Amino acid sequence: MTEATYDLSGIAAVNREHAETPAGAVARTWLWVLRLVSQVRRQFLSRFRPGYVARARRLRRGTCRDCGSCCDLTFHCPFLTPEKRCKIYQRRFVTCRDFPIDATDLRLTRVPCGHYFVSEPEDVDRANSPG
Repeated sequence: MTEATYDLSGIAAVNREHAETPAGAVARTWLWVLRLVSQVRRQFLSRFRPGYVARARRLRRGTCRDCGSCCDLTFHCPFLTPEKRCKIYQRRFVTCRDFPIDATDLRLTRVPCGHYFVSEPEDVDRANSPG
């Protein structure tokens, strides 16, 4: 596993503390496990909880940094060009389109994302409701 270094410009302020690269093999391995858990979670939510994903998307703010960090979470995406562009962007997988689903996704993956989520209590209650 290679250690990623990120350009931290353009990261949403609420995500800066999560975007630091961990030091040491144990910390990097733990980060990989968290990212794998997050990937399984995204697969589940995207396929079986589309209502939740739609509600969470309405809480998402900010902009994509076009850095490709989310394409290199548990493995390097074969559709990512050296310029960090997606070769299949118009036909990309549902979990790619949905990333990040919610703030938990950003905390688990620890990518330097420009997106963040609002947390008004009524919106959070609605996003966490069944369905």
